[in-house]
Amino acid sequence: MKRYIKYVTGMAAMASILVAGCKKDFFNRPPQSSVTVGNYYKTTSQVQAATNGLYGSPWFGWNNKVGWAITELSSGNGFTYSSDVNAFITWSAPNANPEILAAWDSPFTVIAQCNALIVNMAPTIDGVPQSMVNNALGEAHLMRAVAYFYLVRVFGNVPIVENPLNDIANFQTVPTNPISDVYTLMVRDLQFAEANCSSGTANTGHGDSGSASAMLAKVYLYMQDYANAQKEAEKVINSGEFSLLPTYENLFQTAFNNNKESILAMQWISNGGYDYGNSIQASWAYNSTITGTGDGYGVFGPSIDLQNAFAAEGGDTTRRHATIMMPGSFYPDLDAASGGYRFPVNASAQNQNAAAKKYVVGTPADNGGKSAAQAAGNNTYIMRYSDVLLIEAEAILGQEAGVQPGTGIPLTASTSNATALSYFNMVRARVGVPAVTSFTYQQLLNERRLEFALEQDYWFDLCRIDGYKTEGSAISPTQHPTAIAIISQQERGTYSTTADNNPVIYSNKLTPTDANFFFPVPVVESATDPNLIKAPVPYNFSN
Repeated sequence: MKRYIKYVTGMAAMASILVAGCKKDFFNRPPQSSVTVGNYYKTTSQVQAATNGLYGSPWFGWNNKVGWAITELSSGNGFTYSSDVNAFITWSAPNANPEILAAWDSPFTVIAQCNALIVNMAPTIDGVPQSMVNNALGEAHLMRAVAYFYLVRVFGNVPIVENPLNDIANFQTVPTNPISDVYTLMVRDLQFAEANCSSGTANTGHGDSGSASAMLAKVYLYMQDYANAQKEAEKVINSGEFSLLPTYENLFQTAFNNNKESILAMQWISNGGYDYGNSIQASWAYNSTITGTGDGYGVFGPSIDLQNAFAAEGGDTTRRHATIMMPGSFYPDLDAASGGYRFPVNASAQNQNAAAKKYVVGTPADNGGKSAAQAAGNNTYIMRYSDVLLIEAEAILGQEAGVQPGTGIPLTASTSNATALSYFNMVRARVGVPAVTSFTYQQLLNERRLEFALEQDYWFDLCRIDGYKTEGSAISPTQHPTAIAIISQQERGTYSTTADNNPVIYSNKLTPTDANFFFPVPVVESATDPNLIKAPVPYNFSN
């Protein structure tokens, strides 16, 4: 983070940050030309382009490996032997692990870019409609909140940086701030975005007012402010801007980027190469026949436990087929020029007797040319509409349960509220799963796991089910008894070879400690600034 404070501070002091398009070079060093904020933004298109970079390459470090390593490996949804990330399975990734640094650097890069806009863009610009200026500033606040949402859930207490000029003299002694203060900042940012962003434009790939409302609903849910979570979710639902895409598997095909269900997403381009494209397919695809570009390393296997979770749901074959390749599964959308792709009956990624399908999109020809080696063009979801429906259902259940913030909803708590059931069953009906007449909190968590499997969400659900924590870090753990009980029952083992007629499960059950629910601050950061691993300091919001 310090490197980003330093370069943004210097650029801000010179008023020479050019925040336009997706050229990351402008954020690695001050522009060499005389173009400044004051004389660059003269047209509506220039102001609109200022936020393009907030959705793409700055997120690459998170999306490339560590995003799914933390959320899918740590949660028990996946398994790998790959030495660069397999420590996340046992929650033992050290503070010197490069992926821990990526989890820190990538969101702070986004924050730096957002701050560059917020600090340097004039509140009014001659010749540009005020609504356009407001929208650009709203998007910057929105994406700053999103970046902090990732950071606070991974590391707990983290430094709040709103205006890097405030840290120009003490960038090596910046403290962390409590979780509760980070959430306060996110709420403020999202309320600003909700009020200033345009409406009905999420299908352009940019966040809008509805995106801010949806993110605010999710933030309130994590805070266990169930009344406000319901209020914000209902704003989104009643707006009519978003809806469920009829066919679940279409959600993860490049042709359906920025569809009606997509509320907010990382935007990738295949013709920009590494750093600008979606690299998940390169890691997850079982082989290069699927990708057609020489990659497809199969380093991720959907866990036996996740496969069992789908099997326990019985008829949930639609979501499973779109998420996990099982032996013999056929996909007409992959390698379509050869008639489609069938996952071999004896195939097995990482000894899981399955492979990932979600975010695996196929050859360049399968994607209208929008795919290249380690750079596919499909978006990575930050939030979609089905999440809003399940947030509404959970918010109602939470209010009925009457729990206080800091205390999790009992897994056995249930509701038969008509509104909650309506939205819960809408998510199930889309994939052909039978409706229910009531549901427990355990069932809702299971529904979320299957709906968002391999979408970088389940670990965060596990981390929050024991209640909202106002402070915490890897060196100051909080208590997670319910999550520990769930995780300790997961099957994290492997199968014997698929050549066996009756493959054997080499069972492995792991139990985390409370200290495992936050990851350590990267050592390169704490070595520069020892305050990052000391007790947090309340943030002064008057600055």
